[in-house]
Order: sequence, then structure tokens, then C-alpha cells
Amino acid sequence: MSYSEKLLDAIEQQDFSQEKILLEKALEKDKPEILASLAENLVGLGFSDLAKEIYRSLIARFPREDIFKIYLAEILLNDGKDEDGLTLLYNIAPDSSSYLDSLLVQADYYQTNGLIETAYKKLLEAEKIAPDEDVVKFGLAELDYLSGNYKQAFNRYQDLIKRHKTFSEVNLNDRLFQTLAKLGRYEEAGEVIAKNGNDILDIDSKYQAALVMLALNKDDQAIKYLNEVIDQSPDYVNAYRLLTTAYEHKNNNEQELRSAQAGIAYNELDPVLYKKGAQAAVKLNELDTAENLLKKGIKNIPESLDLRTQLSNLYVKENKNDENIALFAKVDDEDLEAQVHWNLALSYQNLDQSAKAKSEFLLAYPEFKNNSAFLKQMIRFFNTEPNSKDIVKELLNSYLKLEPEDTEMQELNNELL
Repeated sequence: MSYSEKLLDAIEQQDFSQEKILLEKALEKDKPEILASLAENLVGLGFSDLAKEIYRSLIARFPREDIFKIYLAEILLNDGKDEDGLTLLYNIAPDSSSYLDSLLVQADYYQTNGLIETAYKKLLEAEKIAPDEDVVKFGLAELDYLSGNYKQAFNRYQDLIKRHKTFSEVNLNDRLFQTLAKLGRYEEAGEVIAKNGNDILDIDSKYQAALVMLALNKDDQAIKYLNEVIDQSPDYVNAYRLLTTAYEHKNNNEQELRSAQAGIAYNELDPVLYKKGAQAAVKLNELDTAENLLKKGIKNIPESLDLRTQLSNLYVKENKNDENIALFAKVDDEDLEAQVHWNLALSYQNLDQSAKAKSEFLLAYPEFKNNSAFLKQMIRFFNTEPNSKDIVKELLNSYLKLEPEDTEMQELNNELL
């Protein structure tokens, strides 16, 4: 038994008392190929410090065997000793048989550190050396995808799929349909999914498949993938938002509401879930549920004016005028949307606060001057106000252009002539 084998046995038995002695004996007595295998095993077991000693010894004995420099560089880079690791890699000459491996390690390092352009240059250089090397093609495809060069990525993935179903644990068909989707080629993406749907195991790929199915209006398929995502990872919060959309398309208000409520349990800061949940609850005539959802949303996301506006619409529907007015008491007037001014006008009108109602109607008017429902409410309000005949006539003129068959407003207009 070699000293390398004795060292590995001792480590497996968690006997570290002779670790240094056995390593020294191995470096002194064992053959280079056995030492190289030992170093690889030690890295796999997490003993990178011991592996570094072996690689340094091998480099000293075989300075032209650049592959050992690459292995050592990888350990140093993983240990955060970037300068030392890169120095080893950059010192490998272009005519070395290990130069391609050096470029690949450099590319991986730069990609990991967000230097995509530099990583891409390294891979392009590698491609010149080994144009048929699939690991280079895959690396370029991945960087093309990350950089938004989807057409180039698609061509590379399509070529790789001729020879591989997966590469570096990446399902290439997953990459292919996602790239097609990025290119807006949803029908083709859907075809890839249909042919390989059972092979889509990665949770992110299932989510992306659901996105494609939604784009193709295949809501049942989208729901299938999204439920699989949630079954695998209930806290995959983005899935709930898509799920509510799919059920909304199917007019399944109960499931839309349930999906929104389930999503909120994992993410209380998603305004879309409150919005869609409340919308579904209103359609189900569960107004208390809708109100409670929106109140909770506003409590958790107080800056969301959309949720306040939605709750305001509900308060108007329920004739809760005081609550509607209080909802915007601490919001700057300049931040209020026209719909809010309209809602406030109705609440002030119902509370006989005519001056405030008049002000709110006038603030809402520029946005809704071509909205017949708004104009009709504004006409009815100003028709009860003193000295408002001219305003009413002007409003009637605008309204009757939109609704010429409204006999009630025609009669009022005739009365004012």
C-alpha cells in the first residue's frame, strides 16, 4: 500500500494524528501519478491545503507540466488568493499543451466575478485553439445568453444538442426553449417544451416553461408547471403571481383568490398579489375579504398608491364615504391620481360637503373629460349647485357627443336652452 493510500485511509477514518508524516512520506516515496491522484482526492474531500503542498512539490519536480499549475491555481482562486492563482495561469505559455485549460479556468474565474466581457474574450481565444471543443462552445453559449446575445446563444445551443442532451448538468433543451422565448419565438419554444416536457426537472426551467405557456394562452399547461414549482419549493414567490394570472385568464376567481392568499403568506410585500386577490374576491362578492386583503397590503406596503386606489374604489362601491376620505388624509394631494379625485368627489357629495366635492370633480375633470360615466355624475352634481348653469351646459355638450341617445340628459339640456 502506498503512503498516499495510507493517508486517504487515515482521513476516511478521521485519524489526523499522522497526517503530516504520511504526506511527507508520500511526497518522498510515491510515484508522481499516485501523488496527482492523491491531490485530486484530497481536493474532493475538502483538504485543499494538503493538495496545495502536493501540487507545489510536483511543480518543483516537473516545471514543464503546466497542468499541475492549473490545478494549484484553481485551489488558490477558490481560497480567495486571486493574484497568486492568476499569476500561475498567466505564466502558462500559448504553446503549452495546457494553455487551453488555462484559458477555461480564467474564463470561469472572470465569469464568476461578473467580468463577462473578459470571460468571453478568453473563450473566444480558446475557440481559436480548439474550434470543435464542446466545452468552449457551451461556455460561449452561456455567456451569450447572460449577455442578451440570444440569437448567437440559440445557434450554439442548437449545435450542442446534436451531440448532448445535457452539459455540465445543464439541460440543453431547457436552455433552447428559454432562448427561443427571449427571442420572442414562443410557438417554437412551446414545441420544444412539448417534446421534452417530462425532462424539465429544474425548478427555474419549470417556471420559465410556465411563462412560455402563458404567452401562448395555454393556461392549463402553465398551471401544471407552476403547481410543480410550488410543490418543489413553496416559497418560490414569483410562481404565485403567475398562477393568479393563469387563473384570471380562466375566470377561475376562487383559485385566483386562493393562489394570491397562498403567495402573500410567503411574500407580504408583493402588491400584485393583493391586487389580484382583491379583484377575485370582489368578483366572488366577498367584499369583506377584498377589503381585508387591501388593508393588509396597505399596512405592509404603505407607499402603494395603487392599493389605496383599489381600496378607495371598493369603499365607493360600499358607500363607505368616511373611510374613503380617511384613506388619503396623509397622502400629498400632488400624489393623488385622477381616479382618487373622482372617488373623493363622490364621497364628499354623499356627505353633503359640496365645496370639497366641487374641488375634487374639477381636479378629476382633465383626465376624465371624455368619460361618459364621469361626466354624467359631474353633471348631476353641478346641476344641484347654485350659479352652475354654464358649467352644466358645457358638460352636457361634451356628454351628449359621447352618449347622444341618453334621453335623460337630452331633456336636461333642453331645459337649460
